[in-house]
Amino acid sequence: MSTKEKDGFNTRKVDTLIGKESSFKGNLEAPGGAVRIDGYFEGELHIGGDLIIGETGKLVGNLVAKNVVVAGEVKGSIESRGRLELAPTAKVIGDSKMVTLIIEDGAFLQGLCAPLPRGELKERGKALLVDTPAET
Repeated sequence: MSTKEKDGFNTRKVDTLIGKESSFKGNLEAPGGAVRIDGYFEGELHIGGDLIIGETGKLVGNLVAKNVVVAGEVKGSIESRGRLELAPTAKVIGDSKMVTLIIEDGAFLQGLCAPLPRGELKERGKALLVDTPAET
């Protein structure tokens, strides 16, 4: 089984890849499409689509993306306008904001976590309102 299949990433199309042997310092903006980092990235990331940090990936800096999957290491703040998923091999040191947080057994997370404002939920069109029956 390949790493992609094992991590469940095989269904995600990747438009930009920073490979295992690559390193990048600076700012990266990708208004559309998905980005995967298997190497070293230092700087700011603003991704309109999904961001995947592979098991060998290391990010030092701040990121904003639609959905974020971390299997490697992140040192910096994360803002996910959708889902933030930490795989068992993930190590995240920094504050994060997200709509949905999934932490698998074995993942390491150090920092403050906060939900995005309710307005962000409505923009995504997937707000779920649950009415609680009034006490009698």
